[in-house]
Amino acid sequence: MASKPLEAEVARATLSMRVSSLISNQLARGKVGVEVVASQLHMSRYTLHKKLRREGRTFARLLEEVRRKQALTYMQDRTKPLVEIAEQLGFSELSAFSRAFKRWMGTSPAEYRSVRLS
Repeated sequence: MASKPLEAEVARATLSMRVSSLISNQLARGKVGVEVVASQLHMSRYTLHKKLRREGRTFARLLEEVRRKQALTYMQDRTKPLVEIAEQLGFSELSAFSRAFKRWMGTSPAEYRSVRLS
């Protein structure tokens, strides 16, 4: 359960910041969906998309940003298998995670670990 000061801080944050926080929490529990996040914010999927668009953001972009940040954090633990990281980030399989990681970082997850984290 979140603490009261954190709840107040999230309430004052921009919608995109609140959505990113909710995405992060949902990823910790499994796959994340726009419908779940929208319902947590007490709005429809359409309203969420419309309000994010006003901030110049999209749900898909926020999800990708959260996944990227978490992936870089998870990659620091060299004992954590890549397949486990892919699952924790809500990817259906390792190959989907590998493609996304290569798009983000310009290298595969395995290469990133061996070169950048050695």
